[in-house]
Amino acid sequence: MSTRKPKTLKDFLQFVVSKVRRGETDSAGYTRFEIDGQFNGSMETAGVGWFWLLIGENGCLCTQVKSLNKQTGEAVLTCDQIEEPQVSGQSLAYLSSYWQAFNVWMVLDPNWGWEKVRFAGRDAIARDYEASEPSIVDGRPVKIWTELSPADASGHTTRHYPADNQASPPNPEPRLVTGGWGHEHCTLCNAHIDPGDFGYRGPDHRWMCERCYSRYVIPRDLAFVDEL
Repeated sequence: MSTRKPKTLKDFLQFVVSKVRRGETDSAGYTRFEIDGQFNGSMETAGVGWFWLLIGENGCLCTQVKSLNKQTGEAVLTCDQIEEPQVSGQSLAYLSSYWQAFNVWMVLDPNWGWEKVRFAGRDAIARDYEASEPSIVDGRPVKIWTELSPADASGHTTRHYPADNQASPPNPEPRLVTGGWGHEHCTLCNAHIDPGDFGYRGPDHRWMCERCYSRYVIPRDLAFVDEL
């Protein structure tokens, strides 16, 4: 039986940088830089939105296309940075904006600090608020929402649910909901990790399911960018 070779950063579409040019600096201290270079493969989606260029072992640039020759791959990209990116002459891996750069680094870094843990559920803090415009949820208009966040202030996300009472003004006072944070999501595949399930928790309190950990982290395989 053949063993599939893990996908590495070298297998990503690459942008080879030839020159970095400094533009204007805004009132917040960010400078617009233009980056000249060439993609080494097809870049049909480069003109749509933004994407990441990955640098070194844990760095990244958030870039957009200013101009692109789809026949030659030559392009001018822009990014807003405090300091000038020192990337001239480097080959930088392209990562779609569907992902975050940390998704790559958490798979590649052997010292990321994953810990196998049985998820037990956590208390949550709930706050109600009123949206500026109603949304249709399950066929009914919803304007009053409940925001949940972990009571221990760990984690990076909040969750938003339609409030039970849509007729009364929202109660903005925070309240404790015992066991209200009832599941986690795998940071790669978004699968539920429910109470009693084992998963892998990182030092930043992000979670990964057992399947994704075995499939991607153990072999240091970045194929999730194509498979998920």
